[in-house]
Amino acid sequence: MVDRNALVTGGASGIGAAVVRLLVAQGAKVLIADLNADAGEALASQLRREGGEAHFLATDVSDENQVEHMVVTARSHFGSLDCAVNSAGVPGQAATLDRLTMEQWQEVLAVDLTGVWLCMKHELPALKEHGGGSIVNIASGAGLVPAWGMAAYCAAKHGVLGLTKTAAAENRRTGIRINAVLPGSTLTPMIEGVMSSSDLARQMVQASLPDGRFGQPEEIAEAVVWLCSEQARFVNGESLVVDGGLLCR
Repeated sequence: MVDRNALVTGGASGIGAAVVRLLVAQGAKVLIADLNADAGEALASQLRREGGEAHFLATDVSDENQVEHMVVTARSHFGSLDCAVNSAGVPGQAATLDRLTMEQWQEVLAVDLTGVWLCMKHELPALKEHGGGSIVNIASGAGLVPAWGMAAYCAAKHGVLGLTKTAAAENRRTGIRINAVLPGSTLTPMIEGVMSSSDLARQMVQASLPDGRFGQPEEIAEAVVWLCSEQARFVNGESLVVDGGLLCR
């Protein structure tokens, strides 16, 4: 990834931050996009102190104007864009489908599905102009199987897989590869927030640990960065499950 120019949404914490750290460690220049300005600025500053090149931009991926500005900013900083990781997401509030409010439904879909579409909409022209590249969308095991009380999240993540495959098919002759990574239960601030919301939520998460432990963000990042790299140059339109074997039970 030496001298590659990358964009990572949701890059201030959790899986996104682990991806940012690994990209920079392998020599990439990275624009970190996130709503959490304090965490994003702190991460970018730390990476620069350590000799890497990283910049932060506060971005709401559900707002097309901000997404467009994000891609323009990445190109302004680096001159071109080689890869993008769309990791921004929210879990939503746990509730059975019949108890979901319209506001709760739209909040999750706006970030987790529409946000991915908007990012790809503006990333693809930048990658085409550069002659190709790679996009990795962060989905979830909930993109393949149901998760009780998370109808909006499941619907969004199922949708991300459809978007990924469609984008890969539409762009397979452009030199751009589009893949998805589906993490299992990974120890991030997001999943910690889900577990703290109720005893039932905690029990559900703990029951999803195939070998009794959480995945670590760094383990997911390894798969993401591999898909961004030339080592995965013949991998396109795939949904890579990284869950410790949960879904194979």
